[in-house]
Amino acid sequence: MPHISLQNRAVLYFLLAFVVTFWTLIPILGHHTPPLDVIEMTTWAHVPQLGYYKHPPLPAWGIYLSESIFGRNSFALFIPSALSIGIAILAVWPLALRFFGAKRGIIALFLQSTLIYYNLYAPDYNHNVAQIPFWALTVSAFYFAVSDGRARYWIGFGAALGVTTLSKYSAAFLPLACVLLLLWEKEARRFLTVKNIGLAAIAFFVVLGPHLLWLVQHDFAPIHYMNDRLGDLSLNASWSERFISYVAMQVLVHLVLIGVGVWGLLGSRNKSETSLECSTMPELSRLNKRFLWVMGFGPFAITVLLGLSGSYLHPMWATAMFPLSGLIIARLLAARIELLWSPRWLIVWVLLMSFFGAIYAAKNTAGWHQLTNKYARASYPGPELAKALDQKWRLAFPGKPLRYIVGTSWEAGVASFESSFQTQVLIDGDLTISPWISKAKLSSCGALVVWDPNVDMLTQLQVHWPQIGEQQQLDLMPDRTNTYSALRLAWAIIPPQGNCDEK
Repeated sequence: MPHISLQNRAVLYFLLAFVVTFWTLIPILGHHTPPLDVIEMTTWAHVPQLGYYKHPPLPAWGIYLSESIFGRNSFALFIPSALSIGIAILAVWPLALRFFGAKRGIIALFLQSTLIYYNLYAPDYNHNVAQIPFWALTVSAFYFAVSDGRARYWIGFGAALGVTTLSKYSAAFLPLACVLLLLWEKEARRFLTVKNIGLAAIAFFVVLGPHLLWLVQHDFAPIHYMNDRLGDLSLNASWSERFISYVAMQVLVHLVLIGVGVWGLLGSRNKSETSLECSTMPELSRLNKRFLWVMGFGPFAITVLLGLSGSYLHPMWATAMFPLSGLIIARLLAARIELLWSPRWLIVWVLLMSFFGAIYAAKNTAGWHQLTNKYARASYPGPELAKALDQKWRLAFPGKPLRYIVGTSWEAGVASFESSFQTQVLIDGDLTISPWISKAKLSSCGALVVWDPNVDMLTQLQVHWPQIGEQQQLDLMPDRTNTYSALRLAWAIIPPQGNCDEK
């Protein structure tokens, strides 16, 4: 194992601390109301389950754990995503160290942090973002499993793949890439024994088993949702538009890395660069080279082939697939990458992160609307909505706690998160997709209902609660002028029918 100097350790710790701190604070500044997917995770996290009607459960567990530690606030919502990126960077550090040594490995990690999925898209803690660190951990564990062969690495590989699957089912593309490497590189098959495969499989099913049982018990609800969703999305654009947008998005998120690669490969040579050749690290083994390419771009290549067959591809599905991009650039640049080890380039990196952060935070300003002629969801008057609904409940039922909010995912979720009461959400008014809420409990405690007036919410609710009373539509103005448009929402009350002992 290469020696790691005190200076190198300090630079690595700086990178990790900066990424986690910066991408926790910037989203807090950049949101008056949390992102849509984060709101959905808070809704699910109120009552942790082994699965949910749309997706596997791990991101909701992450929000539940964070809120248990930090309370129900914006910090608790954004720290999981920042930690996810920090862990993803740290997960490939052992590979970077082994392939390139400490200095070049650290530079590769700095380059990895410029991936747009690791900054601008990271604060929206959804299943794509939650998968990033576990995908990276799985790739790292797989490398040590095939290069070292010890049982603990095969167990770690299986367990990490299980957790990656608990994040999102697109994890299925990862073992396909592993198989490709095993088929292509004979050195990777040295430790491919029945014992090792068995250990990995056992670890995988120990981690994933409870969720698989939940899937069986709930008629594979997320799979049905995914199929329905794919059918809906496929109607929105032609095949060529879908495919081009998928590929173009991956190029866009790699734009900084591509720029650095072009600079390194086409830049003019000088004496200082020539002298770097003397410090070139030993050539990577064939296994290491093929591992970088197959595990770095293999899953994406598989999805491209799938897209060419006519399947729908969403650009964000590739979010977690590139944990080795920085290492691949380091491989291409070879000794020239050491030119990036300087205070000047560190300042450039900090300025680049600051630029990304400024773009992100700008969504929560009046200037965003002036620039784009659109209102960002980040400026949605969520606190104003919750305050108005809380007041109406208190006026209607003095002294009674509000325990349930019913409604469309966004409006009801925002009202619940921002509420001064401890509330749960009956998503879309559907008892089947919020099974932790019973009709009897909601009838006893009563509920507020809030929804987009363009959606018919009352009809299905009146079947279960005929006493529901629709109220005059709610008009809201944002507390901060010019940050969002005025809102008109429909709302109703399901009056309590008994004593509410829910907490």
